[in-house]
Amino acid sequence: MKAFRGDGLAGVPARPAQRPARRRWRLSGRAAALAAALAGMSLVTVSAAAASAAPPPPAPGVTPGATVAGATRDLVYTAADGSVWLENVASGPSTPTRVGGRLADGPSAVFDGQHIVIFGQGTDNQLWTASCPSVTACGPWQPLGGVITSKPGAVGKSRMIYSVYARGTDGAVWGRDYNFGWGGWYKLGGQVLAGTGPAAAYLGGTFVLVVGTDKQLYIEKQGVTGFGPAGGVTTASPALTMVFGTAGAPNSLVGFARGTNGAGYYHRFLASSPGWHSMGGALTSGVAAVSDVKAAIPDTYTFGLGTNHQVYENSGTWAPNPSFNGWIRVTG
Repeated sequence: MKAFRGDGLAGVPARPAQRPARRRWRLSGRAAALAAALAGMSLVTVSAAAASAAPPPPAPGVTPGATVAGATRDLVYTAADGSVWLENVASGPSTPTRVGGRLADGPSAVFDGQHIVIFGQGTDNQLWTASCPSVTACGPWQPLGGVITSKPGAVGKSRMIYSVYARGTDGAVWGRDYNFGWGGWYKLGGQVLAGTGPAAAYLGGTFVLVVGTDKQLYIEKQGVTGFGPAGGVTTASPALTMVFGTAGAPNSLVGFARGTNGAGYYHRFLASSPGWHSMGGALTSGVAAVSDVKAAIPDTYTFGLGTNHQVYENSGTWAPNPSFNGWIRVTG
């Protein structure tokens, strides 16, 4: 593999390139059901007075989430006390809105055409969700059951249709679909590295990207391919998004991950651009990523915590070739 090696940043030791093992990640043969957890976490919205207090910074090492909702690009993160905060970062740092709740890990978010829908692992290990009609107003949290052991990954498919995925107690990926109403839990399989969660994107089907127990990345087209190796080595939650092609170029999937040297990396899943490539930086969390489908030139935005535990964003353009603008602080 030609990436995820040290890129010469000060204080970051170089790491030899590693080749992905073939099919070392074995799918679990046990179909342990995700049982609905008993009531145990009370998630409520907070008063206006409490919301006006100075927002806390993101919790160290906890991966943020992000989505694009119309004209806004929205970051969602977990603070050290477990509370969740939502911020429009389209024009740089702004005042976050307190979503409330108590999460045990980082959140994820999708835009359903009307609302920003946020997901997270509660302190009772159920999957919880909150719906925000705007970046400054959110409703109460609601339980979605299950017993999950990671940050969830969510993907919007079309208006009011989306899916969410998480690591179950058996280490496998589990999911639920929303299609104007919630379906039940189902198992995708795989064995996910503890402490990491799945990422998902939609491109003519749902793709799920995970970190296997051997610390390599694996990707599946749901219901079609099963999990196969995607190269790279990481110990943090990855991100996955879709990039629109221009000038005859096809639409494509792009994965993002934090390398073992702390730098961000990307991989465009096209035969013409194999391998993982450095975006630089010094990250201390996993990453989130979104694409702006309304932009004249295809854009992506990648988010991760820096060494000061604030969130940084790295925007990129993809026509005709990937080009990144560097990491810019968007919280604090």
